[in-house]
Amino acid sequence: MTDDDKIIEENRAGDAGEARAKEQPDGNAPPDEPETKDVFDAGQTSRQDDADRRADTERLAEEEIQSHDVPLPPPTLVTLASGLAAQAMVALGVFPNPATGTSVMLLHQAMHLIDMIDLLYEKTAGNRSDEETRTFENMLHELRMIYLAAQNEKSKR
Repeated sequence: MTDDDKIIEENRAGDAGEARAKEQPDGNAPPDEPETKDVFDAGQTSRQDDADRRADTERLAEEEIQSHDVPLPPPTLVTLASGLAAQAMVALGVFPNPATGTSVMLLHQAMHLIDMIDLLYEKTAGNRSDEETRTFENMLHELRMIYLAAQNEKSKR
């Protein structure tokens, strides 16, 4: 038997002795040690604490969303057109994109939005107040001027 074989045999004998030492006189393994139960209980408590924290976070998020659900003024033709105009200004790079925080010129998208405002203007002819008509005309004029400036700037690049 080599020295390595002797070391392996001694290790096996030591492992078997430890196993026998842990057995109770009746030959059964000892009951769970208190430390093991405490660790298990701590794990259960930790998981419950995590679940409680998640539930609290979800409840607070829902409350935050609900706090922003305030009454809005009645919809008007001008507010509809203004929303489209704001989107066109973002597409023209005048305002940064709220989602990305960057300004990028998207001329095709801007022209589409300007055309949508013009469509509303045309389709509501005869049903607008004088103030609504002036607002539409000014809005379209400004957007078209900004579009031309953006188009010239993009062509210089």
